[in-house]
Amino acid sequence: MIAAILAAVGMCADGVAEGLYAARHRFSARAAAVGYAAGAGLGWLYGVVTPVTFTVESITVATRTAKERPQIVWIVALSAIPSIALGATGLYSSFVDLLDTAVVGGAIAGVGLILANVGFGYVRERPLTAGLAVVAGFVAFLIWDDLVAVIAASVIGGVVAARLVPDRFVPERELESREEKIARAEDEDVAEPPIERPSFDLRGVLSWPVLVGAFSVFALRTGAVVSYDTVNAELAGTGQELDGVTLMAGVASLGSSLLGGPPIETTPAPMAATPEPVFSTVLFMGAMAVITGIGLVGRLGRFIPLHAIAGFLVVLGVPVVLPENLPMVLDAAIPGSVALAVTAASNPFYGIVAGQLVVAAIGVL
Repeated sequence: MIAAILAAVGMCADGVAEGLYAARHRFSARAAAVGYAAGAGLGWLYGVVTPVTFTVESITVATRTAKERPQIVWIVALSAIPSIALGATGLYSSFVDLLDTAVVGGAIAGVGLILANVGFGYVRERPLTAGLAVVAGFVAFLIWDDLVAVIAASVIGGVVAARLVPDRFVPERELESREEKIARAEDEDVAEPPIERPSFDLRGVLSWPVLVGAFSVFALRTGAVVSYDTVNAELAGTGQELDGVTLMAGVASLGSSLLGGPPIETTPAPMAATPEPVFSTVLFMGAMAVITGIGLVGRLGRFIPLHAIAGFLVVLGVPVVLPENLPMVLDAAIPGSVALAVTAASNPFYGIVAGQLVVAAIGVL
């Protein structure tokens, strides 16, 4: 029982850090409390060992085709509808069987490149803060091979660079006085959007950027549920619960988004390796419901600069996501590579469509 509690508490550190990334992308972290609560309830009902939480992958994809609220919020809401329908009817596994595994792997690998590109973009903007975060993240990954350690090291490295390094060592483009840093923290970094329902405009909701973004988040979720629930089920020594997990992710994301919150998606987690994996998984989601609900994510934003997440983005994108998915791409190199390249250049929706078209063309030939 102690191991189950410690794993859940440790995972909360990852959840809070990735919640900062959500808040900086104009999502309400407090609204996510609804999603976490729904995840905890459905997780207990289905006995899942795969939790839902903030993930930088889904947040990045959700904000790739649209940049402003309420469009980015409607992207999350629309992406949840097919997941709920497939999970509730038990058809998710059948739907996944229709997709070529190399294409799905290529799309997720492409998302890894997107994450790395965002991280390196932060390095270009703030070379000291983001650069030290990347170095710290890689060192932690090489020592512990654990994403919770990576995100902790990245954030600590970025905070040290932004707050403690004397101005004479800071690159000119990044140089600010301590007073300016405090003012920026209070004005920009801390403010997450409040809990509020997104305004409804049918033309805006059904616009092409929103629809493409919604299908992209859904495509990412489709691959993530299969990948992560497989890994977590093996760790826990249980069977997969794909329909229950995708239903949980869809309901959590829908509940969060309808109040202005971010997508709440599946993730690999240490709770699956504990003696009580279901209890530990549900405990984590319940704890995050409380943490987000009381506004702790926004309060931490006063002290942690956005660019401190750069290390986690780069490590997650390059040495984690790419190696995990490239073997699937190589199973059918041509369609998998097309899906990877198109996703990296645009989004997972276009990537999967392009890859499946190549599969169909090869089948005809």
